[in-house]
Amino acid sequence: MKKPKIPEEHVLFRKIWEHRNSVQHLEREYLDLRILLRDAEADLRPDPENQELKERVAYLKSRLKDLESRYPWISTGRPSEIPFCVNYTE
Repeated sequence: MKKPKIPEEHVLFRKIWEHRNSVQHLEREYLDLRILLRDAEADLRPDPENQELKERVAYLKSRLKDLESRYPWISTGRPSEIPFCVNYTE
């Protein structure tokens, strides 16, 4: 049976810091897209026939869907660095 082994604290923090730096721009883009989508949908409510707003909403939804399919952890609500916390060894 494999026992969990927690890595050294400094190694763990270094790995998490490197990971956070590498994905921070993705998280920011995802948040910005969600805010833009929220605002576009709010603008569309009073004028549901506005073709320009419909296209904008569709575009933003497709961008979000693309990010979620490429980086599934981005929309789970769980921190992406969890896999760094435990290594399994024999």
